[in-house]
Order: sequence, then C-alpha cells, then structure tokens
Amino acid sequence: MRSRLLALLDLDPAPVTVLQAPSGFGKTTLVRQWAGGERPPGERLIWVALNAGVESDHAFWTTVIASARRLGHLSPERADAVAGDVDAHHDPVPVLRELLTGKGPVVLVFDAYEHVRAATAQVDDDILRLTALLPNLRVVVTTRAATSLADPARRVRGDVRVVTDDDLQFTAEETALFLAAHGSDLVRAAAGDLHRDTRGYPLAIRAASLALGARSRLPARDSVEWRTIVALDLSAQLDDSLTSEFVRDTVLAPYFDLELAQALTGIEDAAAVVAELEWNGFGRWVPYLADRPVFQYVDSLRDAVRSELLTRDPDRYRRGAGIAATWLYENDEHELALELAVDAGRYELASRIFRSVVLSSPESYTTDHLDLQLSRIPRAVLMRHPMLAMARGLALLSNPATRGAAVEFLVRTADQSGDDWRQLDRPASFFQRSAKTACLRYVGRYLESAVAGQAALDYYDDIDIGDDRRMVELRAMGLRQIGYSFFAVGEIDRGHEVISRAIASATMPWSRNYTLVYGVGLSAIDGRSREAAEIARLVDPAAWPRDHAHTFVNALGRIGNAMLKLDEFDFAGALAEYDGCESFVHTAEFWPFLTWTMLQARLGLGEAGPEAQRIADALHRTPGPPGIGENLGTSMLRGLLAVAWLAQGRSRDAAALLRVPGRWPGQLAPAQVLTRLTAGDPAGAFHLVPRLKAQPGHTIRSRTSLATLGAAAALRAGHTDAAGALLDRAAALHDEHGARALLLHVPGADLESLRDFAHETDRPGASSYLGADLVGPVDAGVAAVPLTGQEITVLRASLDHPRRSQVAAVLHLSPETVKSHMRSIYRKWGISSREAAIERGIQLGLLHDGPQRR
Repeated sequence: MRSRLLALLDLDPAPVTVLQAPSGFGKTTLVRQWAGGERPPGERLIWVALNAGVESDHAFWTTVIASARRLGHLSPERADAVAGDVDAHHDPVPVLRELLTGKGPVVLVFDAYEHVRAATAQVDDDILRLTALLPNLRVVVTTRAATSLADPARRVRGDVRVVTDDDLQFTAEETALFLAAHGSDLVRAAAGDLHRDTRGYPLAIRAASLALGARSRLPARDSVEWRTIVALDLSAQLDDSLTSEFVRDTVLAPYFDLELAQALTGIEDAAAVVAELEWNGFGRWVPYLADRPVFQYVDSLRDAVRSELLTRDPDRYRRGAGIAATWLYENDEHELALELAVDAGRYELASRIFRSVVLSSPESYTTDHLDLQLSRIPRAVLMRHPMLAMARGLALLSNPATRGAAVEFLVRTADQSGDDWRQLDRPASFFQRSAKTACLRYVGRYLESAVAGQAALDYYDDIDIGDDRRMVELRAMGLRQIGYSFFAVGEIDRGHEVISRAIASATMPWSRNYTLVYGVGLSAIDGRSREAAEIARLVDPAAWPRDHAHTFVNALGRIGNAMLKLDEFDFAGALAEYDGCESFVHTAEFWPFLTWTMLQARLGLGEAGPEAQRIADALHRTPGPPGIGENLGTSMLRGLLAVAWLAQGRSRDAAALLRVPGRWPGQLAPAQVLTRLTAGDPAGAFHLVPRLKAQPGHTIRSRTSLATLGAAAALRAGHTDAAGALLDRAAALHDEHGARALLLHVPGADLESLRDFAHETDRPGASSYLGADLVGPVDAGVAAVPLTGQEITVLRASLDHPRRSQVAAVLHLSPETVKSHMRSIYRKWGISSREAAIERGIQLGLLHDGPQRR
C-alpha cells in the first residue's frame, strides 16, 4: 500500500481526478486499492474498464450504463431504458443528470481511458459538465493518453486534480520498502542502484527484482546483463512453468473470465493460477458483469507474450485467438472479436461478426474504420467469403483515393449465388441477398440490382420472421437497399412502396431516422415535395447518434431537404444543407442527386458556369464519380447540366449531352424543349411535347417541367388553347405535389408571359404556381427565320470545312454563291459569324442526322 498516493486520492478531492502516466506505473493498481478501501456510507462506485476504441460519446456512456448494470446498480430494464434514451438524444448529459440526481454519492472510475481515442474531447466535455451539475458525483480517470481534463487551467480552478508519472514513480524510500517486502537479501542490497536505473518505474522495479532474485550474485551495474534485466523482459519471467503456459494460452484475449480461461487452457482450477498472476503484478481483476469480473494482463506482458507466440508458435496463437474471438462475439464485443477472428483465420466467424457490426453500428460500413483488420485478410480468402469481400470493398469505396480498388471485392458480393446462401439461417440469408442488391449498384449494374432486389423481397415475403429479433433489426436496412435499387432504375412507384414498408418496420429511434430519410430524399427527388416535407417532420433530431446527421446515413435526408429549399427558391439554404458533410459529398452513391441540388442552387444564384464545368469534367473522368451509370440519377443530372449549358449560351455542349442515349429519356425532355425555345423556335419546341411526354423515365418533376415549358412554347407560337391546357396540367401537378424549382429553367420573358396569360384567362391555380418573384437565368432567344434547303446544306458543310473555298469545292458551288448563302443566314438569324451560325443550327436540330425542320 502506497499511503502517499492514497492520500492524494482522499485528501481534499476534486470533482475529477486524472491519473495520467505510461503503462506500468501502477495507475489501476492504485485506484483498485483505493476503491477497495473503506467507502462512505451509501456511496455507489462504478468501475468501467475500457478496452475497445470508442467511436462517440454515446458509445462511451452506453458502456458506462452496461457496467452499472453488470455491477447491479441498475436493473436490466432500467439500464435498457437509459441506454435507449442516451442513444436517442443528441446530448447524453441531460439523461445522465436525471439518472444520477438525488442518488447519494456516486463515483465513476474510468480505467484505461486512452481507449476513448477520437471521442476524447467530447467525452471530456460531458464529464466536466456532469460534475459541474452534480455535486454528488466524483470521477476518477486512469489514462496513458492526453486528455483535456488535465488542462492546467482546470487544475488551477480546482475542477481537476492530476496525478502524473512524477507522482506515481517510486521514491527511493518506496523502492527500498518494496524490495524489503518482496526481494532477497541480494536484491535489497541493490535497492539504490535499481531505483536510479529504473528511475522509480514500478513495473521495471518489480520485473528486475524477479530476475535478480534467482541469482547468486549481482551483475555489474554498467554491464549488458544488468541493462537487460532492468529493461523489463516480463515474458522471460514465465518460462518453463505452469503459469507460463497458462499465460500463453490466455494472453490473446484482451481480458477473460474463469470460464474462458478454462476453455483456453483446459485447467479446471484456473482461479488459483490467476490469483498467482495477480499477486505477482502481471494483471488485475476488473469489473465486467455484476457476478463475473474479468482478468486483464498488464499491457507490457500481453504485448511481449503475443509477439513471442506469433513468432514461435503460430498454431497456438491461432487457436487461442479463435476461442477468444468467439467469446467476445457472444458478449457483443464485435470489433475486438473481428480482430481476433482474422488473427485466427476464422473467416466464417469474421463474416458473422461483420453482419453484427453493420446492424449495431450502421455507420461502420460507410467508412474505412474496419479496414485495419480487413486489409490483413488475403485477397484469395476475401473472394471466398462474400461478406468479407463486401466489407473490404466498402472500406475502400469510402476513400476517394482507393475507390478504384474496391470494384473487384464488390463484384464478388454482387455475383453471389444460391451456393453462398445455402447454409445460412434466415437473417443471414436475407442480409446477403440485400447485400447483393447493394453491391450490384456499387459496381454499376443497376438493372441487375433491381432484379436481385425483387428476388430478395420475394424471399423476405415468403418467410415468417416470428419473434426473431435479429430479423426485426435487419428488415428495415434490407428494405431500404431494395427500395433504392427500384428507384434507381426508374421503378419509382415501386421504390416508394418498399421504402414505406421499411419505414413501418423500423422500431429503434435511430433506425427509424435512418429509414425516414430515404423517404424524404426519394420523395423530394421525384417531386413529391409535400409528402417529403411531411416525412421530414417525422425525423427526430434528438434520435441521431452524435454527428450522424452529417454522415452518409443521412445523405438522402440532406438531399431531400436541399430540394425542398430549392422548391422555395432558397438557393443559399439548399447549399447550406451540406455544411459539415464533407465525409460523404464526394463518395456517396447518391452523388448524382446531391450534385443536381448543388447545380440547381448555383443556377439560381447566377453561379452555374464553374459548377457546370466541374460536373462536366467529373463525368468525363475514369472512373467516374460514385453513382454515375445507367440509372435515373445520372439521366436527371445530365438533363439539368444541359439546362445549365443553355443558360451559359453553350448550346453545343447541351446538344452533346442530349444526344447521349439512355433508358430514361424523360429526364432530358425539358432540356430538349428548352433548346428549341432558346434557339427562337417555339413552334418546333411545342411540336416536340407530345412525343417527349410519352418517353420513359419521367418523374413528377420532369412532367411538371415539360408541361410548363410546353405551355411557354405553345403561347409563344400562338397556340393559346394548348398553352392553357399544358399550364393547367403543370399547375395541377404543383398543387398536388409542390415541386416548382423547375420554374428556374423557364426563360424570363416566357415566365412573365405565362403569368400574364394565367391572370388574363382567370387561372388562379396557375397564377399561384407561377407567383414566385423569380427571374430565371435562361435567355428566351431570338425568333429564328426558317432557312432554305440550300442554306441548310451550306451550313452543314461549313461545320466540317471552315474555309469558304473548301465548302464551295465540296458542294460544287462557286465561292461567291457560298458567301451569298452565309450572308443570308446571318441576316435571318441576327448573327455575324460562322461560329454563331453553327451554334444556332445545333440548337434548332439542323446539324445532326434525321429529319430537319425548315
């Protein structure tokens, strides 16, 4: 017992005490001695041993609640309720304050706090706020890492007391007392030298005393032998003994209970061996379950023996890792279990663990968080295990620098067959069928993805999930993937139907949010803006785990909200939806829809030129951006990009986009009408409308846009009855669904004419639809006088032959005749150059194959 240090913990304690020092300074041992001493009446002491990386403060406090439950301070029902409240609220502190208020003295001990890692700053803040709010709460932290809790300013204010390695190292007197109690006469004689050479490092003093205790003489203090002894070769102290073999069998688990120790070693009386290890300072018992603590080796010993095993006895290493991985998996320690399963080569187990990780931490599969373990699996092994291949592919896909390397792994999961599912239970089978659906999208095989999605849905509908809790948790995730695959190939109503089922099936608050945002996004993309707004109101901001509202899992929610703002012509607000969302804006498969909203916003702000060029450049790169391919979103983005080019006067670039064939030409229909309008050919634009209306791939947005632009063309061409019918159709769609961002694409003069027409013909619905104070960036163009057949022939020839003499030679005309025709074209169209004539000819459809309007 080190009374000097125990006094530091007891004398005038601060609300927060931090023991901050490297491994081996006795931090945990000291706090265990203090916690095991006489405690104040009514005090509740909760020991929380942290072992795995903690991704967020919510995960941290959930671990604390689990420890309180294991120690019997909370009933299982109360613990579940509190954990659910922590998970559901953005800020866990109010929940914890309510839990601890009026409960008498409470001490929270956070051992090995360095494992909090990236969440340290947020958890530090939570701890400081809690101790400020609750005078009955004291927090004791042991850590090897930096923490803002140890900030000098807090120490000056008395909020925190910090015990450092300077405090924890043995004094010369403590070294002498320790060796007097535990060392031989020979070792006691070397107390002064040991203290100087170990600098009072407690674990080094202990190891050196063990090494020297078996010697008949001391080595010279300046010899290699002496330096080796004081260098803390802990594993050497365990050679050729029952204890040594026990440690080698149990050291791979980060901690173990007696049941696991027996399974690993075959020793029935494992408690006696563990007691010897604890007495010798090689580990300590830490709370885990209320009636079942676990034993944890000191890091130095565990690292040394693990390294030795891996080098000298790999078979033993794999065996121990496999048993430990199974135990950890059964105790819901998924990430630790995955590491050991990979070490053991237990890849079927690793696949099961990955499925559990995705269900318990949905954000894990959208980052490269797991790739540290997955990258250690040989490629050939990954290809035999579709779930692990998918996990590796998704990790690579989340990083723009490694996206290209993801394809081969995702293809393996996309190409799953019945052989991959035959031995699986119902939840695992549905999971892998849904995974196939998603991976087919990730590799650009969208039509196949929809077919696979239908097969997965048929399987789901044919099975009785009963009270299978795993299936209940899984179904919303699977249905989301299936619904999105339908939507991506233009089966829009089918997609909405399945997403509605997914929303109805989600039970947990966070899962409901993850699913609702699919409804928000897909409804808004389609143009069902009123429905999207209603669904958005169901999303509970407090139910997001911290920062998840800014991650991939809310990407469709962000897209949907941006589109709703665009329908209100709040262009800056639409762009602001993506503030803080850098983690997914360049890597999410929803990139086409996300980019559509950004381009539309820039168009409204008069800044479309640079954005359009950025998008065009991205579409020409190989590999292309995520989500680009034979799908609805890509067609939708190309249609808007063509509109942006027309607004910039770049009709040739717009025409090139509109000539690209696709399965969803309905998304290009508004831009095709706009091309003719801006070229001064309203009659041609109007005559296109019936054919374009019948094309596949329309959404409510594109149908409303086509009807509006068609009404503008009809009105300009003098077809007032047709203009009225088309405008009524557009107004009815807006009244029912609410989409009107598309008004931005109507040339300003035409929009004003439509407003006047609606007022003069007493169309209140149309007037309401057109009533926004908006001037679009698209020029109405100049009316085009028709060309003669000879003039069209000359214009076509000039496209490939820039010189007048070349055109004359090709057409067997005189140069003067060519000059006369070109001057006539310039005069009719109000232009002054060959380049402008070619641009206008492209807009009017005169310079490509097929029937020409004259």
